[in-house]
This record gives sequence, C-alpha cells and structure tokens, in this order.
Amino acid sequence: MKDTVKFDREKFKFYIKKTVQNYWFSIVLILLIEMLARHSVQKGMQFVWDHPFLILYSALILTAVYSVSFLFRRRRFVWLLFTALFLTLGIANFILLFFRITPLSATDIALLSSVFEIMQVYLTIWQIILMIVLLFCVISAIAIYGYRSKGQERNLAAAVAVVGILFAAAAIGMNVGDETGMLQTEFANLPDAYEDNGYIYCFTRSIVDRGIEEPEEYTEEVLEDIFVDIRNQKDKEVEHKPNLIFLQIESFFDLSRVKGAEYSEQPMPVYTALLQSCPGGKLTVPSVGAGTANTEFEVLTGMNLDYFGAGEYPYKTILQEQTCESMAYNLKKLGYRATAIHNNTGTFYDRNKVYPNLGFDCFDSEEYMQGLTYNQLGWAKDKILTQQISHALTASKEQDFIYAISVQPHGKYPEEQMENPHIRVTGFAPEEQERANGFEYYVNEVHETDAFLGMLISTLNAFDEPTVVVMFGDHLPNIDITEEEISDASLFETEYLIWSNQAQREIKTMKNTKKDLCAYQLYAYVFGRLGMNQGVLTKFHQRNFLDRVYEEELETLMYDMLYGDREIFGGVNPYKPTVIQMGIHPIKITNADVIAGSLYVHGENFTEYSKVALNGKEQEETVFLNRNTLMVPDLVPEDMDRISVMQLTEISEYLSETDEIIYEK
Repeated sequence: MKDTVKFDREKFKFYIKKTVQNYWFSIVLILLIEMLARHSVQKGMQFVWDHPFLILYSALILTAVYSVSFLFRRRRFVWLLFTALFLTLGIANFILLFFRITPLSATDIALLSSVFEIMQVYLTIWQIILMIVLLFCVISAIAIYGYRSKGQERNLAAAVAVVGILFAAAAIGMNVGDETGMLQTEFANLPDAYEDNGYIYCFTRSIVDRGIEEPEEYTEEVLEDIFVDIRNQKDKEVEHKPNLIFLQIESFFDLSRVKGAEYSEQPMPVYTALLQSCPGGKLTVPSVGAGTANTEFEVLTGMNLDYFGAGEYPYKTILQEQTCESMAYNLKKLGYRATAIHNNTGTFYDRNKVYPNLGFDCFDSEEYMQGLTYNQLGWAKDKILTQQISHALTASKEQDFIYAISVQPHGKYPEEQMENPHIRVTGFAPEEQERANGFEYYVNEVHETDAFLGMLISTLNAFDEPTVVVMFGDHLPNIDITEEEISDASLFETEYLIWSNQAQREIKTMKNTKKDLCAYQLYAYVFGRLGMNQGVLTKFHQRNFLDRVYEEELETLMYDMLYGDREIFGGVNPYKPTVIQMGIHPIKITNADVIAGSLYVHGENFTEYSKVALNGKEQEETVFLNRNTLMVPDLVPEDMDRISVMQLTEISEYLSETDEIIYEK
C-alpha cells in the first residue's frame, strides 16, 4: 500500500466525509463529558441544549484534533488514541470534582508530580491499585489494537488541506467569539467559567491562554504616565524594622460565617478574639476549595491573577523561567533575611524551584523538620510551625521576613462519622449526613490550628524582638458550601488580621482599623502601615489604590515586568535568583565508620527523609537513628569512597545534598 503526495480530490472528499462523522461523534462525546463534569445526566443534557453555539464550537475543536489522524496510515488507531485521551480527561475531571471545587485544567497536568505525592490522602490504596490496573488494561488494549491494526492508504496533500482548514476554522472561531463576546475570555471564577462554558472549551482555553496578554495601549507614552509617579517616589528610610511574619493558613476562615451550623463549643477562640482586637478585614482571594499557591503568589508579588491565563498557576509557568519582584526581594533591600516555611513536601507546586526566583534565602519544608505529627488524612499538624518559626527567628542575625504556610485543615474531608470528636457540629439536614461528617472533621482540624495560633502568639509575646504577624486564610475549604450558606455571600473571601508583640506600636496604632482588601493588595497595605514603600508594585498600590484606572494600569505594569520590555527597570530585570538554603539549620555530615558490617554516618540535623548516598547513589536501606546518626545495614564502603547525605521527598524527589566526605579504612 503506497501513500500519494499529489492532491487527490476523491481522497479529499473522503476526508471531508470522515470529518462530518467525527463532528457528530464529537457532539455525543461532549454530551458525555458534560454529564461527567456535572455529576448529572440531566444537567449535562440541559447544558448542551441551552448552549448550542458553545457545543458546536467545542465540537469543532475536537474535530480539528481528530483530523490529525488523517496524517497517519494507522488512522483508526490514532483516532482511538484521541478518543481515549478525551475520555480520560473527562473521567479525571469527574473524579477530581469529588475532592475539590476547581475543575481539571491544562495547568493541572503540569502538577502531576505533586499529585502523586498526595494521592494517598484522597484515595485508598485499593482505589489507587484499581486505577493503575484499569489504566494498564486500557493502555494494553490500545497498544494491542495498534499493533494488529492495518494501515490505510493516505493522501498527504488532501490530509494536510483538511487539517489546515479545520484548525484555521477553530482559530477564526475563537477570534470571532472573543471579538463578539460570544465566547468568555476572562475566567475570574474558574468553577463558574467551566460551569457556564463547558469543559472542552475551557480546557482548550487553558492550553492556548497563558501568561498576560499584551495590553492594547502598551506604548512608551502610556508607560511613562504609569511610571512617572513610581519613579518620583524615593525609597523611604526605615528606622524601625520589626520581624515580619506572613502566616497563610490552609482552608481557614471565620466559622461563625456558616449559617445554621452550631458547635458544641467555640471552635476557634483564639482567632475570634484576634479578629475582634486586631486591625484587619475581609480578604478576597483568587480561588475557593483549592489553589493555595495562587493566593500565595498574589500575596507575595502584589500581582492580580485575573490577568493571567485561565486556570494558570504562575508557579508552573513564568516563575519556572525567571525571577519576579516580590515581598522577599523588597524586604532584602532593608537588610531582612527571607525564609519560607511549609509543613508539607518541598516539591509541592515546585516551591523548591520557584522560591529562588522570588528572592527567598531559605526554604524549610517538612523534610527538614524534627518532631512532626500527622492527622488522620496524613497532613502534618500545624503546631510544628511554632517551633520552626522560632528557629528561623533565632538562627539569623538579620531582621527576619518569614512566609509560613500551614497545611493541617487541608481536604479531602472524610464522610464517615468521627469517633469522639472534641467538637460536635449540628444544624445539617438528615439527608446531608456525609457532608456534615466532613464538615465536623474540618471543624476539629481548624480547632487544632486555632490552638497553634494561640501557642504562636504566646511564644512571640515572650520574644525580645519586635515582631508583626499578618495571618490570613488562603481560601475557603472544599465543603460543598454555597454563597447562600455563608454570611456576606462570597465564597472568595477569607479574613486577614495584623498582630504585634509590641502593643501595636509597629502598625501605627491601627487597633480595630478594618479595611477590606484583595490578596494582591495585602503586603503593600501592611508595608504602608510600617512606613515602608520598597518595590515598584508597593509604590503603585500605595499610591494608586483609589485611582479609576488602577486595574488597567496594574495589568500594564505586570505585563511590562514579566513579559514586556521591562521599561520600569530600564530594560533589565534587576532581580537575580537566590542560592537557597534548604532547612533552617543546614544538614551536615562530619564522619562515618563501620561497626559490625554496617555503615554509620554522623552529622547534624538529620531527619527521617535523610538518605545516605555512596558515590552519588542513594542507599534506600538507610535507617534514621536520631538527628545525628544514620545507619545503612550490611554496607562496608571501599577505601576512598565518597559519602554524603541527601534529603529526598517521600517519593524520592531530590531536594538537597550535603558536602561529601571521603571514607578511609
């Protein structure tokens, strides 16, 4: 069977016929995917009926992808691969929406390594095994079909023509839809966007829509109008420099906002008292139920996530490639040391790779912590953070900026009734028992996190250096809550508050001052209260907050800083990646010896994540004896072998390694 290159009209007609068949099949496939996305046959059918243009356009997208199969001799096999891919995405989204509110986007594919690290929290071991077996069976079946399938005659000219026409039509359709408003282009609320626009269109948009689009008026004149005020503001001389701690608390908000819920005792007495006595207000965050890293990004950088692509995590895109102005860089100008602390794995959201591009000097993840304890779901308990924050404050001579992120109240929340919970929750309807059980579990985890806040405040009150703490929730929890069930009717609002161990002196007598903010405005506001203005975005937010073109100018400024000509910096990015230290107290190796046929390695600050490496190769049998000793059974090195200690995640991803020592018999 020979391929033909010269354009064949009959073959072109054949491909058009197959395209029509693929189009109708795509509509049926979209119907199935929407049923899965909405966990309802009726809702899926209703969406297809109510949104004919979106369905027809989404079917065009799938048909264009299917047309690629015309370029291959084993056309049916490639067609089957695409079908399996689309169904896999639909099923994955179906499963994911049981655990979080945010649907599956293209950016989530880049987070797969992080997903593997926490999969056991959301699924039982048998569910994971079943998924692996099913996936293996599907892949094997497709591979066998591909091996046995016979090739078909193809005409490359006709195939290329059809593929080109379909992809051009899809591109033109998106452009026309954008210009006419028939297609939504900005997804401020990702769950609502998928609900309103359908899975295929939104997922496609998350592939092609990345970064910040160049503003229409990105000209020298417009930039100069924005920059003139910023450049005219000189960095303030700051005499009083307290330690500054930003505490981002997982899935945390004022539980009194939940309508109808009654608690056997006050679930968060410390936080409630702080809300009443400290300055603060509502904090609008970019996500609900998930997306911790995006709230973190907004707070650290002062950038509005709305201007990035649909469902984008900058930690997985632009910050993989380059540095970005941040709170850490700005405070380093004042002599601060910047430390990030998170009682979760160091590779989650690629923080170990991203933090050097945000100016941090040190990153302390769970792999470097001593004395961790875990809750029922396997998340590290937040009380460890008091110890780690204290270590960070005393380990350096400079003033400290600490960005600490908690994890304990993270979902998914179990649907089974807790045995002897400390706090009982009532107020749910009988038919909502599983949901009530999950919420009761969440409330008890929040109660423990609240106790950690009390411990932290008590510890810092006794600390002899002035210290300011800004605490806030990263997003509301994934408890299937609606706006009707929340006081103030917003699922995108948590709270923030500002506390000081020096009777509010550092925050200019702000006691009881309440001001609602967006997450990307928070640090500039706090800087202003402390008499600081270091940083381009700091000056912009502090000066332009009430300006009528504030948001448009912010978008232009963000584009210039990350994707444009960097005019605000004179054309050159002034921020260099830091050489980050992993762990507050560095892990060191001092010597090694052999006792009874086993290797003993001695040093400092070892943890259960420490692994001995011999000549660069990890020794999986490493046994953690204590913070100063590791042992590898039945191992005797050769003379002049190189020995080091690696810090690895639970799935053996590399974090850091000590200097090597040479073993001498």
